[in-house]
Parts: sequence; C-alpha cells; structure tokens
Amino acid sequence: MSDLPKSELVIAKILELLMDWGIQETQLEFTELGLSEDYASHFFPCVEWLRDEGIIRTGKISKYLDGNAAGIVSSPVLTSYGLAALGHKVKVGEIEEQLSQAVKDVSSGGKSYSQIGDLVGGILGGFTKSIGS
Repeated sequence: MSDLPKSELVIAKILELLMDWGIQETQLEFTELGLSEDYASHFFPCVEWLRDEGIIRTGKISKYLDGNAAGIVSSPVLTSYGLAALGHKVKVGEIEEQLSQAVKDVSSGGKSYSQIGDLVGGILGGFTKSIGS
C-alpha cells in the first residue's frame, strides 16, 4: 500500500476516535488506532496536518525517541470547523453521504480506497468542499 492510502486511513481512525470521544480531556496515542506498525510513521504527521488545517485542536504533542509513533497527543478535540465539516454531505463515488459516515466507513474497512476516492477527492477533499458550500 502506498503512503497516501495509509495517511487516509490514519486520519479516518483519528477522526473516528475524536467523534466518539466528543469534547473532553483526553490523550491520544498511536496504539489506540488499532493499526499495525506499518502506519506508525504517519501518526504524528497526520495529527499535525489535521491541527494545521483547523480540523482538530490539541494541547501538547509529546514525541518520544523510541519509535515512529511513540508519544502522546494531549487534549485532542474536533474544532467547530471539524464538526461542521463532518456534518456536511459529500459525494463519495456515486453516493452522497455525510462526511462523518465516510470517515467511519474507511476507518472500519467498510469501503476500499477505490470506492472512497483518492485523498484529495475523498475524505480530505470533503472537508474543504463541504465548508465551501
């Protein structure tokens, strides 16, 4: 699997957890995503991308030296922008569905990457498209 689908899956897993957790004091670690070490090098870059795009807010991000994804993300929560984006409908293939459902489908393995679209046209592009409409 190339890096783009790996990033998409890591992002979907992060967003699914944050949707379930709501707004509360939490900590996020790579192991909570339930993914193999093949995805570890994508964890912190995906967290930082989601934060930089304004989709999530975090406290301190502590990276440890022993491994690709060793560390803790303090206080990760969806922002109002992230919550709004997840509530919008996006076109995924031939189907229009809420972005939050598309995230859950990818995270659970219910849809393949070819069904969900590429990174820009699928989940990640859906954030930008949904807020712009």
